[in-house]
Amino acid sequence: MDRRSFLVGASGAASALAGCADLVTPGEGGVAERDLPERPADLTPESVAAYVADYEEVRVHNRHAREGATEVTVDAVATFDRASGGDYFATAQHAGTVYEEQDGARSVGELYGRPVPYLVAPDRTLRLPVTRRRVAPGASDRPPDETASPPLGVRLCNVTDEPREFAVTVVRRSVGEESDAATTDATDADVAEVTGEEGDLVCSTTAALDPESAVELLAITDVRGSYRVTASMEDDGVTGQGRIEVGLPGADRAPNVDVVIDESGVSAWHLPSFEGI
Repeated sequence: MDRRSFLVGASGAASALAGCADLVTPGEGGVAERDLPERPADLTPESVAAYVADYEEVRVHNRHAREGATEVTVDAVATFDRASGGDYFATAQHAGTVYEEQDGARSVGELYGRPVPYLVAPDRTLRLPVTRRRVAPGASDRPPDETASPPLGVRLCNVTDEPREFAVTVVRRSVGEESDAATTDATDADVAEVTGEEGDLVCSTTAALDPESAVELLAITDVRGSYRVTASMEDDGVTGQGRIEVGLPGADRAPNVDVVIDESGVSAWHLPSFEGI
């Protein structure tokens, strides 16, 4: 699979609307809402990234227009993450400025959104709200040449219309090294009982996901090495599991791994680097 990262800014040639400032039309009292962009007829990494950046920008604009903003300036960027069958996944981020007037006084606020995942398919566009959890309490006490930034993170995406719960384990696969400060006190036998394999158990947790939503498990560990991430869920007595090996340092973004539950089951993927706005 081609893991290249396609980054598109909504203010670029892919969209003539994005990145513009909308001013008040006399007599209307606020900016008008825009039409959301049309989903591309031909879904490709480039067209999906451009579409998602445009969609994110217009969505944010419309939210503030409905709240009575008198001027909104928004820019958005998006990176294509991966494709599976007819489903295309991307990550978007926005920033900008919003102006409001109340009782003759004008106020200004800065807009800055954290990265958010999208699913684009021929028949739907899904923006997944994200809940973020920091797993480790802080950085390890290892010397700088043994650590990496950003630390290991896992993004869990539920693109179904039912709630799901994942059990997530992360095992450090490096041989002959002592466990870092973020590693539990579990023995190899304990790890094998929990994960079915030997190694240093770095993380064992659960995460509940609402329908069409995402959870990011951040700052799991910052110690360089090789890790195996396993995410399991059970549905009507049937267990689905996504498992992937990931090295640290890895992708230049907070979550390095994507785990997706859809109607076909659970899958795990590496995420490309993300150049935020």
